[in-house]
Amino acid sequence: MHLGDDGGTTATVPAGWWLRALASIPDPVAVLGPGWEVLWVSPAAASASGLDPAAVVGRVLWDAVPGTSTSEEPLRRAARTGATTTWEARIGGPRWYELQAVPLDGLLLVVARSADERRRAAEQLADSLERTRLVLEVSTALGAARTLDEVASAVVTVATEKLGADYGGLSVVDWSTRRVRTASRAQIDPAVEEAWADLPLEHAGPAPHVCRTGEELVFERLEDVGALFPEVADRVRRSGLRSGLVVPLVAEDSVVGALTVGWREDGRVSGGVLDVVRASAGATGQAVRRALLLADRASAAEVLQRALLAPLPRGLDVELAARYLPAGRRDHVGGDWHDAVPLDGGRLALVVGDVAGHDVEAAAVMGRASGALRSFLLAVDGLPSRALTAADDAFWRLDVPAPATVVAGVLTPPGRAGARSWRWANAGHPPPLLVPPDGRTRVLSRPPELLLGVDPSTHRTDHVVTVPSGSVLLLHSDGLVERRDRDLDEGTAELAALLGPLVAEHAGASLEELLDALLAAALPGRPADDVVVMAVRTP
Repeated sequence: MHLGDDGGTTATVPAGWWLRALASIPDPVAVLGPGWEVLWVSPAAASASGLDPAAVVGRVLWDAVPGTSTSEEPLRRAARTGATTTWEARIGGPRWYELQAVPLDGLLLVVARSADERRRAAEQLADSLERTRLVLEVSTALGAARTLDEVASAVVTVATEKLGADYGGLSVVDWSTRRVRTASRAQIDPAVEEAWADLPLEHAGPAPHVCRTGEELVFERLEDVGALFPEVADRVRRSGLRSGLVVPLVAEDSVVGALTVGWREDGRVSGGVLDVVRASAGATGQAVRRALLLADRASAAEVLQRALLAPLPRGLDVELAARYLPAGRRDHVGGDWHDAVPLDGGRLALVVGDVAGHDVEAAAVMGRASGALRSFLLAVDGLPSRALTAADDAFWRLDVPAPATVVAGVLTPPGRAGARSWRWANAGHPPPLLVPPDGRTRVLSRPPELLLGVDPSTHRTDHVVTVPSGSVLLLHSDGLVERRDRDLDEGTAELAALLGPLVAEHAGASLEELLDALLAAALPGRPADDVVVMAVRTP
């Protein structure tokens, strides 16, 4: 035994053992001399560079191995400072490596580890974030759109400017006249574009077909269009488009139109493009529906409010019900909303919010806020605090003119004992209420946090509570509990005292009946403020 140079105790090692040990390492390893000459390379390093060791050893690294000149600066830094240096580079081929240079006795030991997988993961994350950003951009623009022209402009602009499409078209079906009218932005033959502007629903073309059937169409090549729609193949050929997709736009279980995106090149419909267009189709369908209703000259404000409230999902393993009551005003419009979003793994996201104001602008902001939160809940895998944090940042960047109170949470599937968990975050909103099977109402109040959109640096907190089987969870806006003669805390306490007995009385009734009874008891007259309530009952 003897002391090593670093002061540690070592045993005598047979000559050549260290090189054999380095050669056995599966990662590429090399030793460089003081003049940057290659003194030794491992078999893995020779394989990674694709070069014969005999052609490399003894030569200066960047002269011997193509593409290594980018490593000169970090290698010189390691030699100059005597400190281990790490960087990323390619080694004589397309693969990326994380390289580490360790100075030892005037030489440099260089070890490389594959960085391809990590870089792919980073690229996939960046692609995912970009897709989420585009969907948010569409949702934000659609939330403010009130006419079909505004809807078409919002969605077609994203298709042509952000997705690089050569054609974007919004088709709207009129079921009373059985016509399909298309507004588009295109770099195609104007005569073809004009011919597509107004077609009978029975026309043998892609957009009318999708409006009739509700089926999505994807074309990777021009020949695919000709095979399915031979009667319009020549017109498509004259358009110059060679690949594209047509997706149905659905609102309230009815097809209201179709969204077409096309390119002049084959094979442009990637998975990322499909994700963005499909995710945007839901919001576009709702926006088309809203614009059609407003155009019908019905009560414009009330129709806007109803259209902005997303329909509740069906086929859940819990009972779900919601109510919206406009205040006793002539315009019947405001910023209250509710939303329920099914997530992966049987989870269910629930949102109730209230934008400041009682006018069309508040309703428009509400549409943007609800669409943004829905997108963020999907993008962050249903973590409420992260969704609210992302919405804070988006409100700030997009200069949303009014703040909002929001409670957002996720209900999990039942565990082994049948209980679920409710994870939520609250941005200045009235607290949720939980009525477990024992009938003792719990007010899920936590330390207050700022309203949404006030400060993008606000820290958002997740809270978790167990929801036993047979419980009722209630979310509501302040219009249910706040009065001129009492504050929010007093109103919440009265609601809690009222809710428990009502849940017990309606144990055998539907959740819809329970909400009707609750509203009748809590609001004997026309409410002074908008009211939203949403309830979940677990089996």
